[in-house]
Amino acid sequence: MHPPETPVASIDLDKLDIGQLADLLDEVHAEMAAREKRNHKELRAELVRRVAAEGYRLADVFPELGTASPGPTRRKRPPKYRDPQSPERTWSGVGRTPRWVQPILDERGIDITAFKSIPIYRIHPED
Repeated sequence: MHPPETPVASIDLDKLDIGQLADLLDEVHAEMAAREKRNHKELRAELVRRVAAEGYRLADVFPELGTASPGPTRRKRPPKYRDPQSPERTWSGVGRTPRWVQPILDERGIDITAFKSIPIYRIHPED
């Protein structure tokens, strides 16, 4: 453990008002959280390094942990719209508008809502 930059004994808490004490407490909590996060990261790196040096993975040593997934996976939505000029370019209609749609909007002078109602761009026009 590293010695603190300012020894705790040198902080005269009696001279601090409530707001200053609250600020000090917030700083202490933030520092503690940052150190804990850093310690966890360093410990994990050390464990991975040592386990790998023996030719294993963490899941081999701790099977109860299983294999960690990188996070929640998002299900890919089926495409609803297709570029008639290049049928391989599709769009689900959700999220950022693809680049191929903007020239169509500009050329026709329409907005995205109108685009979505034009049957030639829909993969299933009856939808």
